[in-house]
Amino acid sequence: MAETYTFPTDFPEPNIASTSGAGDSYKDKLQDSTISVTSDANYKKTRPRTTRMVETWTYAWVGVSKADFDKLKNFFRQVGTYQQFAWTDWNTSTAHVVRFIEALEWQENHPYGWQGVLKFEEV
Repeated sequence: MAETYTFPTDFPEPNIASTSGAGDSYKDKLQDSTISVTSDANYKKTRPRTTRMVETWTYAWVGVSKADFDKLKNFFRQVGTYQQFAWTDWNTSTAHVVRFIEALEWQENHPYGWQGVLKFEEV
């Protein structure tokens, strides 16, 4: 039986809204699956490529403690960008099954703590 992973529920909440230094603190993207073709007569025909539109979420943090950052690194070592896991959206409190979109790359901003971005993709 496959192991089930869950994003650490005690990880601090991201910096939602306009937070100084957080950049794009929250993004929600719904990927379009439309295929379109334009004919020689300049008519455009469209259809869905698939019936599924994948949703992605981006969150930013500033001032994360070393202990919390270490917790995040340990979790990332377990799942990487290949393993799915359960995650609850901080903005809507909705549960999703997701994976990370990109590698973990955060920066220490001494003396305030770690800052970085996590991107989640619906599985």
